[in-house]
Amino acid sequence: MINIDDVYKKRTFRNRCVILDSNGKINLSVPIITSSSSKILRDIRIDNSENWSKIHLRSLQTSYGKSPFFSYYKDYIFDCLNMRHNFIIDLNHDLLTLICKFLDLKKKIRYVDEKSLNSCDFDDYRNIVNPKSSYSSRKIFDPYQYTHVFGKDFVPNLSIIDLLFSEGPRSIEVINNSDSF
Repeated sequence: MINIDDVYKKRTFRNRCVILDSNGKINLSVPIITSSSSKILRDIRIDNSENWSKIHLRSLQTSYGKSPFFSYYKDYIFDCLNMRHNFIIDLNHDLLTLICKFLDLKKKIRYVDEKSLNSCDFDDYRNIVNPKSSYSSRKIFDPYQYTHVFGKDFVPNLSIIDLLFSEGPRSIEVINNSDSF
């Protein structure tokens, strides 16, 4: 469930992800147009005046070009990033749909407004994970370790893209073998 009436908060994963290259973690961020009139998630526009997708594509190519499953997934991901979405919710929807397809997850993505959300029973983790901190206020996920393209030590809390490029079809197995709290 995704709350489309949620207030957009800066420094969240709604418009960013973390990947790994030979120098360590890299933050990829989709620039947004901020407006004083609307801070609701469904209204947040992507700033396509910046060449962010070219930078992201180059970073992914440099970081994962030699990974075992890069050539299998790259065209799908690159096509999605090149679509020039107008709203962050649309880009996120397309990427989430793609990831679910890669993982063979038969999950329906549901969008709800604030009113409908209040009548639903679910665990809300939106404010637990913060990309600007190295830890969360509450531990919710302990990833099963897999081999990255770079480095000898496992680096947790990277984008699903790292897992897909590294483990391919085995990614869902890695997720299922991880501990959730």
